[in-house]
Amino acid sequence: MANETSKQMFRRSSDRRYFTRWLVGDGIDVGCGPDPLSNLSDFFPLMRSVRGWDLPDGDAMLMETVADGSFDFVHSSHCLEHLVDPVTALRNWIRICKPGGHLVITIPDEDLYEQGVWPSTFNEDHKWTFTILKKESWSPRSINLVELLAMFADDVEILKLEKLDSTFDYNRPRYDQTLYGLAESAIEFVLYKRPRSSTVAAPALDTNAHFARALELHEAGRLEEALENYKAVLASEPGHVPALNNLSLLFPGEIRESLLRRALEFKADDPDALLNLAAHLGSTHRLAEARDAYLNALAVSPNDRRVIAGLCETYEGLGELDSAIALLESRLAHFDDPAGTYCQLGKYCESANRTDDALRYLERAISINPEHAEAHILAGRQHLKKGRYDRGATELSWIWHGRAPEFCQQVGLFADEDGRLIRQDGRTIVLSADSGLGDTLQFVRYAQLLRALGASVVLECQNELVRLLHNAEGVDKVVPLGQLTDTGDVRVPLHNLIGAFRSTPDNLPNAVPYLHADAEEADAWRKRVEPLPGLRVGLCWAGSPQHWRNRSRSIPVEQILPLLDLPGISFVSLQKDGALAAPGLHDWSADFTDMAATAALIQNLDLVISVDSAVAHLAGALGRPVWLLNRFDSCWRWMEERPDSPWYPTLTQFRQQSPEDWATVLAVVATTLVTLVNQREAAAVG
Repeated sequence: MANETSKQMFRRSSDRRYFTRWLVGDGIDVGCGPDPLSNLSDFFPLMRSVRGWDLPDGDAMLMETVADGSFDFVHSSHCLEHLVDPVTALRNWIRICKPGGHLVITIPDEDLYEQGVWPSTFNEDHKWTFTILKKESWSPRSINLVELLAMFADDVEILKLEKLDSTFDYNRPRYDQTLYGLAESAIEFVLYKRPRSSTVAAPALDTNAHFARALELHEAGRLEEALENYKAVLASEPGHVPALNNLSLLFPGEIRESLLRRALEFKADDPDALLNLAAHLGSTHRLAEARDAYLNALAVSPNDRRVIAGLCETYEGLGELDSAIALLESRLAHFDDPAGTYCQLGKYCESANRTDDALRYLERAISINPEHAEAHILAGRQHLKKGRYDRGATELSWIWHGRAPEFCQQVGLFADEDGRLIRQDGRTIVLSADSGLGDTLQFVRYAQLLRALGASVVLECQNELVRLLHNAEGVDKVVPLGQLTDTGDVRVPLHNLIGAFRSTPDNLPNAVPYLHADAEEADAWRKRVEPLPGLRVGLCWAGSPQHWRNRSRSIPVEQILPLLDLPGISFVSLQKDGALAAPGLHDWSADFTDMAATAALIQNLDLVISVDSAVAHLAGALGRPVWLLNRFDSCWRWMEERPDSPWYPTLTQFRQQSPEDWATVLAVVATTLVTLVNQREAAAVG
């Protein structure tokens, strides 16, 4: 049998009783062989020590040199079957276990291991076979475990007796399955040694002192020493909930969770254990479980700010924003920073597409703290969304507040109070990218106005856009972000241009195209696209994973697939780093070295369909027809309820009517595509 103790970890890891009850304290591993339990001690946080016992140590049946009640647990993996007298062996193993301790014993099952043949052909040293319960056995040396364990009923309680066949393949021909894979071919039983009134109690440990010392070491970052002190406390008092809770913080993953759940078995309403379990579940992306755990914690500690904030964050992750808003609003009085709390409420309302409510909360935050930059920025987005560009631009200028104060003075620089443009003859204006790729593509249009006013325009932008924006109308020079050496006469963050020109939805510069693909590169793509039959449609279904709202703006790829079956259309992927092997989708995205390459391909398409990403802005700036698949919590730039856009005359919006409902949006898109294909075919015939 190969590495049986190590194999067992795959099974035991999902049963926290091994970690929090059965293999706890000081133990002995009888018949440990070359795969001792001590090699796996890192997996057992409450195991203080484990002594290996093998042939050089003495007779495993008699354990003559081991005193009664020496160990908190006795572990044995595939030893009992080798001993002359398993009854005597088991009696002595129980003897050396402390009252209140546990015995965890694994032996081969005769039907899974010997498989009907005796003597054993797989291990000639086996002296016995074992079965849980049979009326008759084919083996002349079979031991019925129910009968064996009944002999010790006064001394032990059976906690577990299980045939381990979950990894056994019954359809295979006879061979030793334990040599390969994870098959155990075994029986495992766990016994609890009953305490006896005559047992002499060990000297009591000062658990308060050890716990206080553990806390001190924990806070000082001396984690190994803290670990030992926590273990000492729990060895003396297994139900010490604060020790279990704090010990859990020293371990990751399943061990942390098992310790916290063990703590809650002792005290179901412990606030710290409830909070830590909820936080752990959230960190492992089990958001529904985290929500329920936070609700349990909230019931115990209704005014704990940590619980309230954690539950709100979990609600946000689940898209249950109305619940987050209601909870936070009901607990406002318990937060020390009311402006920050109102700002958070405004952020949740923005994500819930409750623009008016968002403004109400954000303006309340600003009234409490007029210097709250985030509240100003968020309020600016709400005003812009409602088409109030003058107010929105002023608030949005706070993007640079505290980082580059001089930028905050640029609102109103290029137009007077009456909206008349101010000449900029001889001046050099530096336009600095201050957000994502799409924002840069949207605002670079203002370079045309600046050049018309007599300015020389330098654009500081992302590397992916440098080659494309060299050809942008009105731009004299392009510099990658971080490489600017001359700030010119004035340096303006791109978002500030809305206010700098006193733009409104009715007067903003929206003539397209204002970007152009390289002619030779576009011609090369034309040769690749030209053979595609029917309507040539570019498709982008997801934005950048780094975007904070990417989850709500991106479409699961499986929902896109039905579009690819529509007749009369050749779909081309515009999804960078999103290779999709699907019939009906032409994917050349591996050749997208930068946005200039993407632009050259888009230049040759009949239509672009995109979520709210840089691709949508690029298609609009190139003057190509673009259908925007817009999320429910729409960005400010697409305003409210409009089917078009004041920024891009060739753009049409298909809006979600409820969060995450892409099915309805895509159904309308599919119908509209079919109509468009039919119209083109009819026009071709006519």
